[in-house]
Order: sequence, then C-alpha cells, then structure tokens
Amino acid sequence: MTGPAGPALDALLRARLAPPSGEWRSRAGLRDAAVLAPLLLRDGEERLLVTLRRGDLPDHPGQVAFPGGAREGGEDAVACALREAREEIGLEGVEVLGRLPDRVSVAGFLVAAFVGRAEAPRALRPDPREVESVHEIPLRLLLEENRWRHEDRASPAGVLRRVPFFEWDGPLLWGLTGQFTRDLLGRIPAPPPPHAPGGPSSPGSPGGGAAGR
Repeated sequence: MTGPAGPALDALLRARLAPPSGEWRSRAGLRDAAVLAPLLLRDGEERLLVTLRRGDLPDHPGQVAFPGGAREGGEDAVACALREAREEIGLEGVEVLGRLPDRVSVAGFLVAAFVGRAEAPRALRPDPREVESVHEIPLRLLLEENRWRHEDRASPAGVLRRVPFFEWDGPLLWGLTGQFTRDLLGRIPAPPPPHAPGGPSSPGSPGGGAAGR
C-alpha cells in the first residue's frame, strides 16, 4: 500500500507544514540560500525530485541535492527557490505547499526549504554547468525506515552532527538534503504494512472476524 497522493497529500502537507513565507531568517556569519523539494505524481506514484550535483562544484560537489542556491538581490526566499529550480532543471509551474524548518549547511548557508507540487514534466532541462543528472525517488521507498541509517559526523567547525543516509538504486541521498527529506517525511504518515495472507485481518482466516473471537 502507498500513502496519500495527489490532492490528498497536498492538503495534508498544507496543514502540517509552516506557511510558505518568503522571509529570510538571516543570521550573522551565514549566507542566505533557498531550495525547493518538488513532489510530482508520475504513473500514479508520488515521487520526490532531486539532482546530482557536478563533482567539480565548489559547494557540495557530487552530492544529491534539491534544486536551490544563494539569494540574489532583493528576491524573497520563495522566489529564490523557484528561480533556482527553473534555472537548474527547467522546472516551471510549481505550487508551493509550505516551508520546512531552516537548516545550516556545512558550506555556511542558512537554507530555507520549501515543498512544492510540480506537474510531472515530459522532459527537464538540467543545466550542465551545475547538474550531472536528475532523479525521482518514489515516496514509498523514502517512507521505508529500514532504508535509512545515521552516522555521527563532525562539521568543519568541529560540531558533531547526526547525519542521515538513504540508500536505493539511485545515488546516495544524505547530508543536508537527507535532513530536509527527513523533515518532510515527518509530516507524512507511513502507510500501514501489507497483511500477510491468512493474517489476522484476512477475511475467513482463523483469527479474523467474529468467529475467531
């Protein structure tokens, strides 16, 4: 079984996420940045869209990331996230559903993260200067807790952090993007496990129905 999808998932996230305020919550010594966590429904299945960054970039090289980047001029945080998604992968027509808690990256950014609903595009246009490839991770896999592991790692400043790692048949999802993904998953109820044939809830099974009580 899968969890909520489409309009039902959108309504759930609007209720459980913070409003999509575009304000920057700047802190001394940190640069402002914003990312977009796009959800899309393809072939009846919810998917989370991520990019694989080029290995020669100065920040987070060769890592899985959400489309995003640094603040430019007087734009607000929502505008920044949408602009970066458009520039990095050609993603248009996104409806922003809400905002996740801001997080600090090891590169010295205070990152605002927004969850958005995107129409499943026929084709994206990754910017080859930044993006190696684009991937869609099924939400049902992300909700499988046994695919996640955690490690304690020290930041460049020597601060110990609990870092999540998600393994699937695509590139490893971890670090800041993994933390934002965990923040998002915390707002989505995990689907109930399927019942084994002949289990307690199966009609006609020895333990099911009034006859088994």
